[in-house]
Amino acid sequence: MEYIYFTKTLKALDVAGMVEALKRMGADGADLCVRDGYAVNPANARAELPKAVEQFKRAGLSVPMISAPTGLHSPDDPASEALFAACHDAGVPYLKPGYWSFRPGDYDVQLTAARKELDGWARLAKRYGVKCCIHTHSGSYLTVNTGAARLVVDGSDPVAIGLYLDPGHLALNGEPLTMALAMAGPRLTVLAIKDLMWERVEGRGVRKVVCKPLGEGFVNWRELMLGLRARSFAGPLTFHSEYDGLTDEAMLEQARNDIAYLRAIEKEEP
Repeated sequence: MEYIYFTKTLKALDVAGMVEALKRMGADGADLCVRDGYAVNPANARAELPKAVEQFKRAGLSVPMISAPTGLHSPDDPASEALFAACHDAGVPYLKPGYWSFRPGDYDVQLTAARKELDGWARLAKRYGVKCCIHTHSGSYLTVNTGAARLVVDGSDPVAIGLYLDPGHLALNGEPLTMALAMAGPRLTVLAIKDLMWERVEGRGVRKVVCKPLGEGFVNWRELMLGLRARSFAGPLTFHSEYDGLTDEAMLEQARNDIAYLRAIEKEEP
């Protein structure tokens, strides 16, 4: 398995700075955040993504995927094809698009609309040879968990459309990891690595999502790694160090600890 780092938290850095940060934390490569305000963004990706990937490669790091803007869910948006073309040119095999939000109203109408857009994503994926990876995310999203994501992707070509499972968000929803992996089946392409939990906000009667160091949240990481080993999974594991209140230096140190924690579990005997 490839231990890569989601560069969302490295927005202030240029490509050279990101390379240095990933080397320090012991990552194998990058899940490159290609969004407005980043060194590589939708406006410059055709020119800059191939150059960035080459810079990572020279440092011994891979870029197996990019993460597009969270609001980019339409394949008809000009940025969508531009990002697929950039991935093709740079040799990046996987692209994560944005999300379909659920809005109060008829669920079936929204599901039908999402599946129609998914057809467009599949056409782009086939045209450029870059798999489109649909992410599971808790909250009001049509892909809130693996079961919900299956309703969106079933019937599409698994060569073009993969699933990107997020155990942290699945744990918030209570979807068992073993069942999630079984439901994903051969579509399983990428996994996010972050440990989440609910925390009650005192006096407000509400709860918030908190990102914790691996092993301190709701995710059973040994169950996950055993499940992946049983499936001979060899895809990317992308680490999301979305911690609140840490300095940049502390965040890099925590990312290093998280990567070491999961590598140690991977090496354990079944």
